[in-house]
Amino acid sequence: MLREEQLDLRRQRAAQSLFRIENLGRNKVFSDYRVINNPRNTAYKVSIRGFNTGENFCECPDFKINTLGSCKHIIAVLDVLQKNAQGLPKRKHAQVTRPEIIVRYDTKLRLAILLPHRPSPALLALGQTYFDSIGDIKPNANLEELMRQVEKNPEEITVYSDALDFINNDLESQKMAIRENELRTLYANDQWHPKLLQTELLPYQVEGALFLAHRSRCILADDMGLGKTIQAMAAVELMARERNLERVLVVTPASLKFQWVEEIRKFTSRQVQVIDGSEKERENAYSTPTFYRIVNYDIVKNDLLKLNAWEPDLVILDEAQRIKNWEAETTREVKKLKSKFAFVLTGTPLENRLEELYSIVEFVDARRLGPAFQFLEDHRIVDEAGKTTGYRNLDQVREKLKPILLRRSRDKILHDLPEKVDTPIRLELSTTQQKLHSETMEQLAKLVSRKNLSKVDHNRLLKTLARLRLICNCASLADDQTAPIDSPKIIELIIRVKDLILSGTKKIVVFCESKEFLVTIEAMLKKNSLGYVFLHGQLPSSSRASIVKQFRDDPETMIFLSTDAGSTGLNLQFADTLFNLDIPWNPAVLKQRMARIHRMGQKQPVQSFQFIMQASIEEKVLLSLQKKNQLFENLFGKTEDQIELSSSLGQEFLDQAKIWTQPQEPLTSSAPFNSANLIATAIPFFEALLGCLKTPEGNLALEAVPEPLKNQIFSLCKQISDQNTRYK
Repeated sequence: MLREEQLDLRRQRAAQSLFRIENLGRNKVFSDYRVINNPRNTAYKVSIRGFNTGENFCECPDFKINTLGSCKHIIAVLDVLQKNAQGLPKRKHAQVTRPEIIVRYDTKLRLAILLPHRPSPALLALGQTYFDSIGDIKPNANLEELMRQVEKNPEEITVYSDALDFINNDLESQKMAIRENELRTLYANDQWHPKLLQTELLPYQVEGALFLAHRSRCILADDMGLGKTIQAMAAVELMARERNLERVLVVTPASLKFQWVEEIRKFTSRQVQVIDGSEKERENAYSTPTFYRIVNYDIVKNDLLKLNAWEPDLVILDEAQRIKNWEAETTREVKKLKSKFAFVLTGTPLENRLEELYSIVEFVDARRLGPAFQFLEDHRIVDEAGKTTGYRNLDQVREKLKPILLRRSRDKILHDLPEKVDTPIRLELSTTQQKLHSETMEQLAKLVSRKNLSKVDHNRLLKTLARLRLICNCASLADDQTAPIDSPKIIELIIRVKDLILSGTKKIVVFCESKEFLVTIEAMLKKNSLGYVFLHGQLPSSSRASIVKQFRDDPETMIFLSTDAGSTGLNLQFADTLFNLDIPWNPAVLKQRMARIHRMGQKQPVQSFQFIMQASIEEKVLLSLQKKNQLFENLFGKTEDQIELSSSLGQEFLDQAKIWTQPQEPLTSSAPFNSANLIATAIPFFEALLGCLKTPEGNLALEAVPEPLKNQIFSLCKQISDQNTRYK
């Protein structure tokens, strides 16, 4: 019943479509046809072998996955032939005049042979050896031996391209399975020591790399924080050695593009290129040879033809839950990417609906879970109104996914985990933020260009810096006319928090110095029905214990929002994840934030995420301090709880500020750097200086600062405002 309904649906689509049909052969009926969709300018080849369902073939994706043995293109051709009934032959099937090996697209792909009416003894013997009475391949047939016999056979046997692909893929899968087992055994016996990256891989990461490298198209669904990127890069290196991999396309959220660049440069010697910018800039980038090419999901929509023209050997989808909605335009375009190999990386392959998992799996193997209509029929539980109320037969889904999906949870491999993982998250300013940031940077440039600054100018300069910081957090904090949601930091935070909760994270701590920004985030947490508590300086001390208790004991309260009022004196080691939405004025506070969860009693691996806005004042400071990272770590790592600007420290800063005011070297040739460490030191260094100018009441005490130091501060601001480079 369901299959007939689906066939009827395709009959309707065929009737509604404006197809142009061309006969490519000599036979008026049983021939190959080109079916052209005029509005879309797409074309597929259709082979008509008979008038019964299942006898014909089409190149379109729907035919290959729907298991119906038909599609709208085949139906359209048959309709045209039926209308011309006078020209139809009496027979209903094409006469087989030469032997052919084909693929039958039923519920399971099957290799089959079509023999002429009177086959030769040699051909008959070949058919009986490898195929059953109806022409289907025997279960244990040796395909490699079959192809040798086909080549030896005195009569020419036509092997269609899809049948040849089927055979080659099957043979390669067998070889890769043998090779994977060989390497696993050698590694387990300490006889293989993989030097794949410029870092030591943990045992579970070696296992993940072997899985990816030998499954061709597969999914790595490890929990967040287990190093899916590292495992993917290791697999790439193994495939480059053993499978001649030369071109790798990485599709990732925009916020992670430059993180991929940093990781690739840090752990490999491969060339890497980010595709972004205007159409002209992207066009120029595509002409540059490279091993890795990094794009975000939106770029795929615009540059699909160029990306496919590059002919990547491997496509890596990072944070692949971005294609969970199979109706979204981005999902449709990403699934048009062509490559022999594919890695899908996601910590949350299933969030709310089973359809999301289906959509992600479809990119890897469109037939793995069967046609969507049958998959939903088999696994959804619906009420009388047709609303999904649950899912069933999930063991069948797991069994089908076992060959192509690897997932490990943190609690299963704790003995392999590093103690703490710091991850920088680079985000792009929104259009509104870019406008506000640009305008404010112009104001800053005008201020620092003055020779003699008054106290009013000094105050204005510091306020301008504070405004830039607000803009980087959320545009509405600096402009009342801007919608509160205009904040990439908020959007990224909500996405990641949801993913973490779904992947089994214990508890999440979110720190930000700005209470106003946290209030905006609070509204978004409410909107998304995410349980949280909120600690800030205006709360009475008596309330803090109850807030911490709720966070610790209530399973629905997963998030702890806090200003730096909560960065000292609280024990939150029952949490395992921390977000730094900004960098505190005092670098010691950054350590205190981490110390809330990374302390004695913490039995789980800890991960922290540090947000930084690209092409903003935040990044400009980071870039200008790139080569001085170690010095600044030593400079500000002397005290644990607080930092004071002593006279000796002030002199040390003056020495460094002189270097800051020198012209900056081009960044294109600079060595890779650890942005996590920079985030932890660069901005805090600059902000700690400004923090020292505040009195306990929060006022500015510029008159207490030596004149040379003030001059260096303003020279530094000028240097920052003059920087127009961006890390690529």
